[in-house]
Amino acid sequence: MKRNWKVAALAVVAAGTLALSACGGSTSSTADAGAASAAATEAAAPAATAAASEAAAANGNPCGWAAAPRAGGAKYVVYMSSLNIGNAWQEEAVNLGSAEGLMAPYSDCVELRTERTEPDPASQISQIQSMTAAGADAIVTFALSPTAINATFKEACDAGVTVVIYDATVTEPCAYNVSYITAKPVGSDIPFMGYNAMAALIDMMGGAGDIFVAHGVAGTSVDNVHYLSALAAIEQLAPDMNILTEWDGNWDSAQQQKETTKALASNPNVVGIFCGYGESGCVKALKAADKTIPVTGETSQYFREQLLAGWPGVSIGSPPAQGGIAMKVALGVLQYGPDAGIPHDIEVPFKVVTKDTVKVCPDDTYTEGCNVFPAGVVGDENTADIFNPLLPEASLTSAKTGVPPAGLVAVPFTVDELKSFEQDPSRRYITREACPEGWTQGKLKEGLDGCVQS
Repeated sequence: MKRNWKVAALAVVAAGTLALSACGGSTSSTADAGAASAAATEAAAPAATAAASEAAAANGNPCGWAAAPRAGGAKYVVYMSSLNIGNAWQEEAVNLGSAEGLMAPYSDCVELRTERTEPDPASQISQIQSMTAAGADAIVTFALSPTAINATFKEACDAGVTVVIYDATVTEPCAYNVSYITAKPVGSDIPFMGYNAMAALIDMMGGAGDIFVAHGVAGTSVDNVHYLSALAAIEQLAPDMNILTEWDGNWDSAQQQKETTKALASNPNVVGIFCGYGESGCVKALKAADKTIPVTGETSQYFREQLLAGWPGVSIGSPPAQGGIAMKVALGVLQYGPDAGIPHDIEVPFKVVTKDTVKVCPDDTYTEGCNVFPAGVVGDENTADIFNPLLPEASLTSAKTGVPPAGLVAVPFTVDELKSFEQDPSRRYITREACPEGWTQGKLKEGLDGCVQS
């Protein structure tokens, strides 16, 4: 594989670099698993309620959860935090998390507080410290760095705060990671979005050709995993492929369009683009140049509309449903207690969508297999991946406003359900920089550092 200097440099960027993520169907097996887990949750609800009532007498908490609220009130103080970057994905994720805390059965037990943080680690450190001092029982947030905030997260944990990170991950052991970045996309036996997206691009190009690579925020934890796994796919599947040029798209469609336009002017013979979030900009630049070539991008409404119209491409990326899922994990830890066995590393299912599998979502709530909204319902950068097997109560209204429609009820997780989505131990090193007991650092078959059984 031919690569320029930037490719080699990015391959060794430290994991502690600022981590801003922008950014997910299902096969019958995962869809069935999601349906079965939801049914099991509903069936277990009466037993959970009875157990909660018994616990209430022991701890004086009217909700009957594992411990009384830290601040001594009748409700748990739970923060839902997002990045102040004007990103449609971030807004959907935080809105879904906020809506979860406002639904029954949580609404009687939770005092929900929402926050925004500026995109730098110092701001997030200050924010987490303020939340902890204000009596937070749980903090659900997107981590700006896999390592830079660790000491502050540890301080929060030591004070009795449940810390749950969504999408991006952290290495601090006390925090819960709820993320798709190491998961196998539904229908694939291979983990990692980047590997699967690059494999799809290689297939659409017939196994060879010159490509562009558009990064998100280069050097971030999410972008590094996507990028390095994509390089691994090239090495294994198309070692003679040439990366003509690459750029930092910053998960912004306008930036992606600008950089794609510049790249096309210098390299008009390109035959494929590996584009990160903001992929609508990559396609718009190609359309302006009257050039139709395969594109792999993430989950935007615009991109999937183009696939529906016949554009050659694959849409695969991060589901903003992770915000709501992470909130349910946090509330589950508060309800059952930190020693109940809820995994600290949870892999979220995510989708692969092609022009042959685009399916319009006709309603406000989930319709099995839908993955794009009717034209004009949402903006270009929004995504139907607010819907996920782990968040059956998601709605478009919730994603837009942060407030659930009247009558919509949350479906709490059981501990066993969350255990069934625990991250595979072989991939633990990628997110924790450490391997679980009985495993040691080694190479995964996809070419990335991971864990192998001792």
